[in-house]
Amino acid sequence: MIQTSDLAKCGVWLLLLAWLTLGASPPRPASAATTLPGTPTPTEIEARIKQAQSLKGLDEAARTALIDDYRRAAAALDAAAEYAAKAGAFTRALEEAPNQAAEIRKQVAAGQDDVKAAVPGPVGLSSEELEQQLAKTRTETAAAEARIGELDKAIDGAAARTSEARGRVADLRQLLEQLDTDAQAPAPPNQSPEATQAAAWVLATRRQALTAESRALEQELASQSARDELYRAQREQQALNLRRVKERQTQLQEVQDQRRKREAEQARRETEDAQRAAVNKHPLVQDAANENAKLTGTLGELAGQLDQFAELLAQTERERKRIESDFRGARERIDVAGVNQALGQVLIDRRQDLPDLRKFRKEIAARNDRIAEATLSQIRFREEQRALRDLDAVLTEMAAANPAAQTDEVRDELAQLLEKRRALIDKALAGTDAYIRKQGEINDAAEQLIQSAADYDAFLAQNLLWVRSTDPLSFKSLSALPGAAAWLLSPRGWMEALRVLGYESLHSPLPGVGGLAVLLLLWKQGAIKRAILATAEPLRRVRTDRFGYTLEAIGLTLVAALPVPLTILLLGHALSASIEATSFTRAIGNGLTKVSLGLYFLRAFRLTCLPGGVADRHFRWESDVLKKIRRHLRWFTPFIVVSSLIAYALYLNRDSVNSDSLGRLVLIGAMLGTAVFLGTLLNPRSGVLARLLAAHPDDWANRLRNLWYAIIVGAPLALGLLAGLGFLYTAGTLFESLVQSAWLALGLVMLQQVIVRWLVYTRRDLALQAAMERQSTRRAAAASAGGRGAARDGEATDAPPPVEEPEPDLAILDEQTRKLLHASIFILAVLGLWWLWSPTLPALNIFRKIVLWHSATTVDGAQQLVPVTAADAGLVVVILSVALIAAKNLPALIEILLLRRSSVNAGTRYAVRTLVSYAITAIAILTAFGALGLRWSQVQWLVAGMSVGIGFGLQEIVANFISGIIILFERPVRVGDTVTIGGVTGIVTKIEIRATTIRNWDRQELIVPNKEFITGRLLNWTLTDQLNRIVITVGIEYGSDARLALTLLTETAAANPRVLKDPPPLATLEAFGDNALTLVLRCYLETMEIRQGVTTEMHLAIEQAFREHGIGIAFPQREINISARDTIDVRLHRVEPVDHQPPPGP
Repeated sequence: MIQTSDLAKCGVWLLLLAWLTLGASPPRPASAATTLPGTPTPTEIEARIKQAQSLKGLDEAARTALIDDYRRAAAALDAAAEYAAKAGAFTRALEEAPNQAAEIRKQVAAGQDDVKAAVPGPVGLSSEELEQQLAKTRTETAAAEARIGELDKAIDGAAARTSEARGRVADLRQLLEQLDTDAQAPAPPNQSPEATQAAAWVLATRRQALTAESRALEQELASQSARDELYRAQREQQALNLRRVKERQTQLQEVQDQRRKREAEQARRETEDAQRAAVNKHPLVQDAANENAKLTGTLGELAGQLDQFAELLAQTERERKRIESDFRGARERIDVAGVNQALGQVLIDRRQDLPDLRKFRKEIAARNDRIAEATLSQIRFREEQRALRDLDAVLTEMAAANPAAQTDEVRDELAQLLEKRRALIDKALAGTDAYIRKQGEINDAAEQLIQSAADYDAFLAQNLLWVRSTDPLSFKSLSALPGAAAWLLSPRGWMEALRVLGYESLHSPLPGVGGLAVLLLLWKQGAIKRAILATAEPLRRVRTDRFGYTLEAIGLTLVAALPVPLTILLLGHALSASIEATSFTRAIGNGLTKVSLGLYFLRAFRLTCLPGGVADRHFRWESDVLKKIRRHLRWFTPFIVVSSLIAYALYLNRDSVNSDSLGRLVLIGAMLGTAVFLGTLLNPRSGVLARLLAAHPDDWANRLRNLWYAIIVGAPLALGLLAGLGFLYTAGTLFESLVQSAWLALGLVMLQQVIVRWLVYTRRDLALQAAMERQSTRRAAAASAGGRGAARDGEATDAPPPVEEPEPDLAILDEQTRKLLHASIFILAVLGLWWLWSPTLPALNIFRKIVLWHSATTVDGAQQLVPVTAADAGLVVVILSVALIAAKNLPALIEILLLRRSSVNAGTRYAVRTLVSYAITAIAILTAFGALGLRWSQVQWLVAGMSVGIGFGLQEIVANFISGIIILFERPVRVGDTVTIGGVTGIVTKIEIRATTIRNWDRQELIVPNKEFITGRLLNWTLTDQLNRIVITVGIEYGSDARLALTLLTETAAANPRVLKDPPPLATLEAFGDNALTLVLRCYLETMEIRQGVTTEMHLAIEQAFREHGIGIAFPQREINISARDTIDVRLHRVEPVDHQPPPGP
C-alpha cells in the first residue's frame, strides 16, 4: 500500500509543476536564502578542490579526506539552494493558490451544465475514423484518470505530510544545536590549516542547508491549507474533463456498436439469401455459401458479446470506484478522528461487503483463455485473408481440383461468394480485435479492482483489530437475549427454511444427487469400517505388510467421515444460495456451510482414533491415549459445532444487537469449552502427551511444558475476555485463526505419522531382505561345504568364506530421514502459519506508531533521525528466533543433502554444517542490529575499543576461535580423523568454537584447545587417506626353521580378507635376540576402525599356524649361578605317578 508521505510528496511536486504551467510569477533568486557568515561560495570551494589536488606535502589519505570535505560542503550548498527554491514556491503558493482555486471553480461551475452539449456527435465518421477517435478518447481517459489519481494522492497525504514536516522541523532544531556545539569545539592539535578550514566549511554549509530546509518546511506548513484547496479545485476540473471525455467515448462506442450490429445483420441477410440461391447450384458454390453463413454467425456472436462486454466493463469500473471512494473516506476519517467504536462497526460492515477476490481472479483466468482462443482464430482469419488476396489463383486452383467447376457460371458465382467472404473476414478480424481489446480492458479493470480491494482490506485489517466493536458485556446487552433467542427460534424463519429446501429440491439437481450420495455412504458405513479393520490384519507380519494398506485405511476413514458433514453442507448451500432465500435462511445456511468443514475434520479424527483404526494399528498409538481422545471428542464435537453455528448465524445476519448479546455469549462459551478441551487433552501430566514427555526429559518440549501449556489454554480464555470487554470482532477473528492453526498442527501430525509409518515399513522391509539374503548365503555355503565333504564340525573348509554384500545401515538411514522429516515439517508449519495469519499481519503495523528511540542516519548526504519502533523490536525477536531454529536445523538438512553425494566425507559435511551455522548466526546478529538502528558507522568505535580489550584480556579465547575457523577451512584435522597429540591417540568427534574433542580408545574424551592444532605438532593418521600399517613382532625359538616361519607369517596375512594385498604384507627377520629369533610382520589396513580387530585376528592365526607346523614361540630363558662356601648336595629324584584307584570295598 502506498505510504501517505509519498503521496504528499507527489502533491508537492504536482503543485510546483502547476506553477510552471499556469504562468506563476518569476521565482526569486536562490540567494534569497541568507548566507551565513563564514560560508564559502561554490566558486571558492571549486578553487580549493583544485588547490588540494596540486598541494604538495600531503599524503594521499589526507588529500582524499580534504577533497571529500570540500565536496561535502559543495553538496550542502546545492541542497541549500534547492530548499530555498522550494521555500520560494511555497511562498508563492500561499499568495496565489486561493485566487487560482477560485478561478478554477468558476470555470467548473460554468461547464457543469454543458457537458453533453460540448461533445460533438460522431456523425458521418467512417469506421476507420471512428476507431481512431475511440483510441484517442481511451488515451485521454487514461491520462485524465492518472491526473485525478495524483491529485487524490496529494489530497489524501496532506495530513500525514503535515505531521511528518512538523516532526522534521523539530529534528532540524536538534541538529542545528548540535552543529553549533560542534562549531565551538577546538580543532585537533595536529590538524593542518587546510583540513581545519575544510571542516569549518562543512559545518557552515551544513548549517546553511539545514536552515534552508527548516524555512522550506515552515513555508510548506503555512501554505498547506491553500495548496489543499487548489488541489481540490484542480480535481474538480479534471473530473469535469473526464466526464466530457467519457461522454464522447460513450457516444463513439454506441455508434460503433450499432454500426457493427447493422453490418452483422446485413451480412446475415445477404448470406441467407446467398444460401437459398445456392440450393440447387454446384457443390462448391453451396460449400462457399455455407462457409460464409458460419462466418456471419460468428460476426453476430461477436457483436452480441461486445455489447455485454461494455456493460461488464462499466460495472467493474463502478465497483472499483466505489471501493476506492470508500477507501478514501475511511482513510480520511481515521486520519482526522482515529478509529472509534461507531466507526469501527461501520468499517466492519464495509469489510464484509468487499467482493470475493477469488471470483475475480477465476474470471480473469477464464478471460485469458478466451483471449488465447480468439488470438488463434485471428491467426486463422489472417491466413485465409492472405490466401484470398488473389481470387483468380484461388478459382483456378479450385477448378483444377474439380473439372466440373470450370464453367463460367460456376466461376462467377464462386468469385462473388469468395469476394463476400473476403469482406466478412475483414469484419471478423476487426471484431476479433475489438473482442481481444475489450477482454483485455475488462481484465485490466478487474486487476485494478483486485488491487484496490486488497489495499482496502489490508487497511481495514490494520485498523479494525485494535478497536472495540461493541460495548462491554453488561446487563443492557444481556437484556437483548430474549429478542436474539426469539429470532433464532422463530417458527416463521424455520418455515421459510423448509420452503426454501422444498423449492431447491424441486428446481435444483444438487440436493437430489447429494442426497443419494449421502444415502449410499450411510448404507456402506458398516462395510467401510470393516474394510478399515481388514487393512490392519496384514500388518501383523512383516512378509504381508504393505504401506499401501495405510493409505487405503486413511482413504476409507476420510470417506467414512463424509455423510453428516456432507448433509450439513448440502443444507447450508440450499438455504444460502437459493433465489428464494431470505435473510434468515442465508444466515443459517452460511453458518451450516462454515461449520461443515470443521465437523468433517472432527469426525475424521475421531474415526482415525477408533480401536483397530489408523492411529491404533497403523500409527501404533497407545490405547489409553486413544481412549482419552475419543472420550473428549464425544462431548466436544456437538458442543463446538452447535455453538459455532449459532455464533456464525447471528454474526452473518448483520444484526449487531443479536450478535452482541446471544452471539457473544455463545462465542465466549465456545472459547471456554475449547480451553477446557485443550487443557484436559494436552495436560503435560495426565494428557495424551504425558508419556511422550516423560520419555524425553531433556527435550525442549518437556522443559517448556508449563509455558506452552499455559499459552494453549490461556489463548482461548484471553480471547473470551476480549469478547466480554467489547472487542468482539478481534476475538472472533483471532479465534478463527487459532482454530485454523490447530487444524494445521493436527494435519502436520498426521502427515508426520504417515511418513514415519512409511519409514518403519521401509526399514522392516530392508531388514527382511537382508535376513533372507544372509540365510540364502548360509545355505549356499553349507551346501558347498557338504559337497566337498567337510571332515569335522567347527573347522573351516578349504574354500574361502563368502564375501557378504554391504547392507544398508538402517540406523543411519533412520537418523537422516528423521532430520529431513523434522526440517520438512518445520518448513511446512512456517509456510502454513504465514498463510493462515497473513490476513491478520497488517494489524501489527500499529506497533510502528510506538517509537522507542531515534537513530541518526545519513540519507542523500543529509543527516536524519529515523525512529526505532516497537515493530522493529518485535522483528528483532522474530529474526533471532528464526535464526536460532535455522542454525539448529538448516545445517543438519544441508548435511543430509550433501550425504547423498558419495564423494563428500564426514569431515567435509561437518565443516559445511558448522560454517553454515556460524553464517546464520552472524547474519541474524547483523540484521537485528540494523533493525534496531545500530549501523557500522555508529558502532565501529565500540568495536575498536572491544578489539583492544579483547587483545589484552581474551586473546587466548580469540586465538582458539580463529584457530577453529582455520581448522574448518584448512582442515588439518576433520571430524572422524584419528590423531595423536600430546601423547594421546584418538578420534576427533567435535570441532567447536573454542576447542576440539578427541575420544581415545578407552572412550575417554580429551578437550584440546584449537590453538594446539595450529601452533603445535600433530600426527594425523588419516589426513590424506585411511591407509595404515600394523606391526606384529614374534619371537621364535632358536633352532626353528626361520624361512618357514616367515612364509607362514606372509601366508597368514594374505589369508585375512581385511589385510590389503597392495601394498603386500612383509615378513622380516629383524634380530637375534637373547632368547629368540625376532620376526616382524608388517601389513596394511584400509581403515583405522578395524586396526584392533585385525591385530587380534592375526595374533590368533599366527599362533595356530606355528603350533600346527611345530614352531615354538620363545619365552625368556635365564641361567642361575649359585655361589656358596660349602658344597651343596644336589640330587635328582624321579617321582612315579600315583595310580588313583578307588579304595577296596569292605
